[in-house]
Amino acid sequence: MTAMTQLGRYEILAEIGRGSMGAVFQARDPKIGRVVAIKTISVPDASAEAIEQYRQRFFREAQAAGRLSHPGIVTVYDVDEDAPTHTPFIVMEYVAGHSLDRLAAGFPGGKLPLPSSLDVLEQVADALDYAHGHDIVHRDVKPSNIIVTEEGRAKIADFGIAKLSVADLTLP
Repeated sequence: MTAMTQLGRYEILAEIGRGSMGAVFQARDPKIGRVVAIKTISVPDASAEAIEQYRQRFFREAQAAGRLSHPGIVTVYDVDEDAPTHTPFIVMEYVAGHSLDRLAAGFPGGKLPLPSSLDVLEQVADALDYAHGHDIVHRDVKPSNIIVTEEGRAKIADFGIAKLSVADLTLP
């Protein structure tokens, strides 16, 4: 399998995560020289109908998160589809740090010390309050969707099953 080197105009630097429905890459935007994160979806064994549902959900994630501007939420910069491969992707702020579950795993019992836990909880609650104030409910808040920077800033990622205020845009 050949490693991906480009997605749209973005130059792929490294794969930073992979799940059952896609991958996340660190990339560079050559137009402005900014390092970004790019989330893709891939559902090769799904039916055409299921693939289209995943694509719609994926673009809704970009729409939902793209409406938000908060220090505790990963910023969405762009959404597109790679012309040669038809791979849809979301371009987001690259956040250097670790997911909360990975960070917690480094402590006894897999738990952050209480002061750190309360600090992260307060930051996440503030970001969710902001999203809710914009009629967006995340619906999948979990430690793997919270990135904590080296400075201790928590950022919520992955609005993949966000519920928008328009009811018919939500999949079951």
